[in-house]
Amino acid sequence: MDAHEREYAGAVNGMTQHTPPPALEPAVGDTISGVAAGRRFTGQVEWIGDDGRIAVNIGGGWVYVSPADITH
Repeated sequence: MDAHEREYAGAVNGMTQHTPPPALEPAVGDTISGVAAGRRFTGQVEWIGDDGRIAVNIGGGWVYVSPADITH
């Protein structure tokens, strides 16, 4: 491996450390969890709106979150 190949490999490795993972795209019925408005939530996906917001049944209530709010 020459110097240019090592530089390229180092750059690729560095990008994986600074690039956020893609947002998860759950389906209706999936159980998801995450953080929205600074509060943790866990619940079942009830529906997904045309604008991408997700309605999550958290057991007696609903929260509307974006895919970026989901951690699992």
